[in-house]
Amino acid sequence: MIEPLKTRKTIEIKGCVIGEGPSKAIISVMGKDLAECLDVIEEGKAGGVQMFEWRGDFNDSRRDPAAMVEQGKAIAAAVPEHPLLFTFRSTSQGGQDSLSAAEYVALNKALIEADILDIVDIETWIGDDYMIELINLAHEHGIYAMPSYHNFRGTPSVEWMVGLMEHMWDLGADIAKCATMAKNFGDALRLMQATYEVGELYANGPMLTMAMGREGSISRLAGEYYGNDITFCALRASSAPGQVQVLQARRIMDDLHEVLS
Repeated sequence: MIEPLKTRKTIEIKGCVIGEGPSKAIISVMGKDLAECLDVIEEGKAGGVQMFEWRGDFNDSRRDPAAMVEQGKAIAAAVPEHPLLFTFRSTSQGGQDSLSAAEYVALNKALIEADILDIVDIETWIGDDYMIELINLAHEHGIYAMPSYHNFRGTPSVEWMVGLMEHMWDLGADIAKCATMAKNFGDALRLMQATYEVGELYANGPMLTMAMGREGSISRLAGEYYGNDITFCALRASSAPGQVQVLQARRIMDDLHEVLS
């Protein structure tokens, strides 16, 4: 039996324990309106998805916080047994649209204050002051905060990524997210090593890390053994390169768990 990683804090949401056992399979809900989002959610529930990410940057109402709150209420009602993460992914981070920092904060604040989310993604580019404001607000409303960093150009050094995730914890993160592009298997191994070191050194809570691209797919499947606790999968379409279809991903992760336990 392979020895587990250093014991880290887990998070339980709606009976889903994040940070224990195989990585939890999550898909992105990228509908342009409520009807499309609900359709994907129902297909996802039937397809073995364990968590859902609502991608606000795809939504036609993304510049209208009040309208997004109304849609969010219906989306939250559709996933009473699945953790719900809200993400507005900016263009610089691989998303579909860009808001000013003030607009980005206003949209996220509206959704946090509506008390409909379980987790909120907070992009690091907005700066520490805005990040702390959103993290503190999320905690006031019983919502978990997930600072996130995406690099589509390549994979930084292990030391840099460790420092980044450590800084996320210092700001109050509940879950740390770091996604980089793997141009080769060495890049994937570097991302995995950084995640492992953070888990062993700091043990502050769950992480969501991945090496994007075909060469990084292994990082999406072996998370239980290096410290990644949530893995993005594909249902209809991928939201990032290298995603594995959800049923195949769950089968591989469960098989690894059986073999290595």
